[in-house]
Amino acid sequence: MRIYGDGSLIHQAVSDDGLIEVVDSGNIRSLHFGTFPRQSSMRLNQPHYLELSYTQAMMGCLLLNPNPQRVLVIGLGGGSLVKFLLHHFPDCYVDVVEYRRDVVDVAQSFFQVPIDNPNLNINLGDGYLYVNQCFYQTDFSYDLILVDAYDQNGMAASVGVQAFFDACSGILTDNGVLSINLWGSERALFNSTMERINDSFQQRAMILPVENKGNVIALATKFNVENAYLKKLRQQVNNLEMMYQVNLPRSLQNLIRQNRNFIHRLFAI
Repeated sequence: MRIYGDGSLIHQAVSDDGLIEVVDSGNIRSLHFGTFPRQSSMRLNQPHYLELSYTQAMMGCLLLNPNPQRVLVIGLGGGSLVKFLLHHFPDCYVDVVEYRRDVVDVAQSFFQVPIDNPNLNINLGDGYLYVNQCFYQTDFSYDLILVDAYDQNGMAASVGVQAFFDACSGILTDNGVLSINLWGSERALFNSTMERINDSFQQRAMILPVENKGNVIALATKFNVENAYLKKLRQQVNNLEMMYQVNLPRSLQNLIRQNRNFIHRLFAI
């Protein structure tokens, strides 16, 4: 067992898709794809807690849809979002699309992803192909679509094209929300991706920068949010935070500040 930064390497494997490493540092277990940045992290004594700030920000979508019944997660990683959803929404059905079989195996073996949970369905494949199949060949619809499709080289190219966001919009319910993790420091790619999301969602995309990180979460809705909803949300946000512990009051504040013109138009603040 060798030392990896300030932690201990407990698993290492190589496949055609690349290197996977699992590192323990005290109470925190992390997934790496051959680089030092963490792809996922888990508290060993609280596996369902969202340890990384960008995953907490992704769940800012609960501000807009607080009671999801069916969720699509594209990109499993260590399964942080999946475990959070299954813990807090035990009646919710969660479909996952993950390209790498070895990632699924590691998520089960080292990150306590309960693949035998009847509400969890893991599909091996490409997220773009999956949403297009759902849109054109099925009647599936989702309350939330969470996209975190990264490897050691960056975001998977297929989940950044216009047709992907068109299909995401098409398979969301009327109160559905897309939450996608983007890398804000790659300015040209970020801007073009946001343009595509806005095109697919009729200019209803908002940004939620992750504090002290390069990540920016984009939230896009199928609906306009009325002023009465926002007032109700402000009254409830602290209660929601007590349940979920994902910094929702801060996310709401950041959403309003970062998207002032958009929020003004939708919420009539």
